[in-house]
Amino acid sequence: MAGADWTTRRVSVASLHLDPKNPRLGRETLAQAPREIIQYLFEHDKALEVAESIATRGFFPNEPLLAVNENDRLVVVEGNRRLAALKALREPGLLDGAQQRQIEKIARKIIDPQSLASVPVTIAPNRRATDRQIAGRHIGTPVLAWQAENRASFILEKLAEGYDNDELRDELGFSLADIQSARQTRAIADMARSLPLPEEIKAKLDSPRAKIFTTLGRVIDSSVGRQHLHVEKDADHGIRITTTKPEFVKAFSKLVSDVALGSQSSRTLNTSEDIENYFKSWKPSERPAKKKATFVPAEIIEGKSVASPARAAPAPAAKKAKSVTTTVLPRDFKVRHGSERLVDIRSELVRLKRSEFPNAGAVLMRVFFELAVTSYLERTGQMKPLIEKLGGKGKLPYGVPQMKQMAPAITKIAKEKLDASDANKVEKALRYDAAAPFSLSELHAFIHQSGDLPSERDIWQFWLRTEPLFRLMLEADDEEDLGK
Repeated sequence: MAGADWTTRRVSVASLHLDPKNPRLGRETLAQAPREIIQYLFEHDKALEVAESIATRGFFPNEPLLAVNENDRLVVVEGNRRLAALKALREPGLLDGAQQRQIEKIARKIIDPQSLASVPVTIAPNRRATDRQIAGRHIGTPVLAWQAENRASFILEKLAEGYDNDELRDELGFSLADIQSARQTRAIADMARSLPLPEEIKAKLDSPRAKIFTTLGRVIDSSVGRQHLHVEKDADHGIRITTTKPEFVKAFSKLVSDVALGSQSSRTLNTSEDIENYFKSWKPSERPAKKKATFVPAEIIEGKSVASPARAAPAPAAKKAKSVTTTVLPRDFKVRHGSERLVDIRSELVRLKRSEFPNAGAVLMRVFFELAVTSYLERTGQMKPLIEKLGGKGKLPYGVPQMKQMAPAITKIAKEKLDASDANKVEKALRYDAAAPFSLSELHAFIHQSGDLPSERDIWQFWLRTEPLFRLMLEADDEEDLGK
């Protein structure tokens, strides 16, 4: 219920921002850039159906979006699917592939496009004031139910924001069992994703609509499952394991693999008897031995997990900072391979000061990067196979792949020719990553849509992550593998 100090007014769709903390996006460690959030909601959360409804019936004025003002931006905390649909209907190019073609077709049904230029928005004083309404809407009688991990994400987000157990119970309607269950759900997911499993299984674990974690949770919720895996419930970590790490990882890996590959499911692991029979079918070597040890999920989870707090690690030794130049590109960077156009652009970028010309620097850097990738793929004979893979020149605008179509190929090359550390930096620059918040995606968005402008630091950070690839493509000898 809105408070007395909440106001509702019409706000332009272009000035509204999607919420990167939206529980529908899954793990908070996978925060998304705006265009990725829209694509994600269309692919996984039925935003296309919402767009169809808005196009044919209009935006219902009695159901305003709910937003808060954060850093002088209106962030929509409730109604992200509707906002994604509105933005895509107004600008179909925000989507890729089949979703773009579908939204273009749907957008043609709109009689008065200007009617969707602004929509009613209720503005709350802060996020905390909206929590009860959001929890009731998606957990009580939900509009579109959150998956178990999304529900856990919301609860744990509230804990991280400072809610205590009493407030979660009294204000939002959660019990201590809800909180422990949320930690357990997230701990199971984070542990599963940290296992050394084949890529096929890892891909299934990253699917936002996979029912894998629901099934795994059912096994660990059962006393039979906990007995066989040597697991017990823990209020602070979700679960606690009472055997050694190697024994648990061995058994948990088998369980995760069996569920991910479909040999086991919620149907075959439906009852305690089913779960008992499943574990009895294991070979003796597959079963975890009971050994005198105990540990918590944080000790095998890669990275930080809000479900299971880890002990503070000693601070790493400080590294000497890389010298920072004032220009978009450093003067010691040369173009030894490539067209005259690449040479000319490089000569401009080594003179263009980031602090004085951040907009020109960002646009020209984006152009320079795509030209460099195109030149390298052509020079090394890898462009032709890529074009054939994409259906031939006739299927491509201007007969050449777009940057997003070349990105996987150049990322693969970086992993093959650069050392692991440099390859990882390049990969972060070519896809959105919470640890690398300014990437090619933001450069692309800056060119194609209005929004936040890149800063001097953004441009420099992008160069630092792509420098190894630039030097490979434009400086290194053809047969030289840098860093290997």
